[in-house]
Amino acid sequence: MRGTSRTAHINVRMTDGERAEIVARSSSFGMPPSTFLREAALRIGEKPVKVADESTLRQMLVEMKRQGNNLNQSMRSINAYGIDRQTAVQLENAVQLISSTASELSTLLSKAKERL
Repeated sequence: MRGTSRTAHINVRMTDGERAEIVARSSSFGMPPSTFLREAALRIGEKPVKVADESTLRQMLVEMKRQGNNLNQSMRSINAYGIDRQTAVQLENAVQLISSTASELSTLLSKAKERL
C-alpha cells in the first residue's frame, strides 16, 4: 500500500509497559509501531508479520554461505594435516549448523517470493 494516504485513525488504550513492549518489538523488526500494529492486526491468522525483507534475507544467506565455505576450508586443512578429535568434531558440528541455517534461509526466501 505504498503511496496510499492513510487518514483514518483508531485510538487504542494500553499501559506504559505494553506501549514500551510494542515499541521495542517494532524496532527489532525495523518497523514503526503503527506499521507493526497494522501488519499484526491485518495478518493475524493469515500471514506472519514481516520480519525481514527479501534483500536482508538474501544478504544473510550469502554471509552464511561464506562462513560455511570458510569452515569447509578449515575441515579440508584438518583432513590434510591432522587435528585432535575434539576440535574436528566441533568444526564438523559448526559446518552442519551453518548448512542447516542456510537451508532455512533459503526456505524463508522462497516463502517471501511466494507472497509477492
